[in-house]
Amino acid sequence: MKDQIRQRLRLQRSELSLDSFTQMSAAIAKNVRESELFKEAKRIGFYHSVRGEADPASLQTTDKQFFLPVLSKNLDEGLVFIELNDDTQFEKNKFSIPEPVYDEEKIVAASTLDLVIVPLLGFDKTGNRLGMGGGFYDRCFAFKKQKITKPVMIGFAYDFQELEYLEAEAWDVGLDLIATESELIKLNTI
Repeated sequence: MKDQIRQRLRLQRSELSLDSFTQMSAAIAKNVRESELFKEAKRIGFYHSVRGEADPASLQTTDKQFFLPVLSKNLDEGLVFIELNDDTQFEKNKFSIPEPVYDEEKIVAASTLDLVIVPLLGFDKTGNRLGMGGGFYDRCFAFKKQKITKPVMIGFAYDFQELEYLEAEAWDVGLDLIATESELIKLNTI
């Protein structure tokens, strides 16, 4: 069932015109940028938009530090984060997603981030997230299942990605907020 939903949402995302993609991504970013959580955050995890994902790139400002996810060599971790700066070089990972080239000492613990902008394929209004199916974000942020509030996880999505209900698996890490082009949905987790 989830695979069928993923396929449908991927198709819908791929059919967006460049104009729609740009306008909708900008509107989502505006909703995030206007939130107090974003204004107060100093260390923000975000992602490179690929294959029609809503693009959070316009959130970058010079008064904050931004970090990109990299597939961890330790499968139990899922992801690690690397600070983005003017010298950052990229290479594509096994999924053809650009990630920073880094030295081990540059890894930043996910728990030290204030806010993480999370990509997704689908979501429901209780904070359940449908990702690509690899569980990378769930493994990386599994510590949040212990009622740890930091970092705040914001799903970054188009309105059409909202689903009526998503059944959560035991390992799923829920979202704290969801930003779409029409609203910022605050959940009971924060």
